[in-house]
Amino acid sequence: MTLFRPQSRPGSALRKLLTVLCGIALFLMLVGALGVWALGRYSPRLLDASLSGQSGAHLTVEDNQTNLFLGRIDYAGLVVTNPSRWQEREFLRAKRIVLDVDPLTFTEGGGQVVNEAELDLDRVTIAGKADFLTDNNAKDIGNAFKPAPAGPSAETPPPARPFLIKRLRVRVGHVKVVSGDGTPERRVVVDQDIGFVFEASDITERNFDAKVSVPLGQQALQAALRRRPELLFEFAREKLRRPAPTREEK
Repeated sequence: MTLFRPQSRPGSALRKLLTVLCGIALFLMLVGALGVWALGRYSPRLLDASLSGQSGAHLTVEDNQTNLFLGRIDYAGLVVTNPSRWQEREFLRAKRIVLDVDPLTFTEGGGQVVNEAELDLDRVTIAGKADFLTDNNAKDIGNAFKPAPAGPSAETPPPARPFLIKRLRVRVGHVKVVSGDGTPERRVVVDQDIGFVFEASDITERNFDAKVSVPLGQQALQAALRRRPELLFEFAREKLRRPAPTREEK
């Protein structure tokens, strides 16, 4: 009696192969999804590591509801300490910081789009040296987040990537300004609640100064002057105390 082994059909083998490939693809998708989720959940630690490595400052968040799948960064109870060269301990305390972005614009190149940005700041402390208007902790924090230059051979920095912020809202509660931090000449210039709200829309890299930097600074100063008009003379005296530039600085 002759026995015949059943031959497997090509279609059946192909289905098995596709099943295995689909399983691998699904696994990779899940790993990628977990990676994106973890990146959002651990983003405060990544920011803290970057900030502390560059300046010695630290960043902590009490509650992180960030969801990078939806393009949403949502921090509550955010605190940023000062860089190590400052005696004042704290730079910023925020009730909440929310960024709602278009995720594809941050991964595909081209202009980055922020649908909504909300910064609810409870307390801001500006600590500076003798000339606190130009040498202060805010500039140190900003420099820590700037990308490092490409190398000594780079002649000019690359152009800023275009962006669009459709809606911006900033609330500032308490402001403290300290001059001569860490020296015997330490002096508290401002320490008061100013409680103002600033809003702007359709902000780009081209009109950022005109729509945000200048009007935000003016509104904050006006809010402070309404409570303490003598601050105008304090800032005027500070400008007069600034040393004259040397020939090298000119």
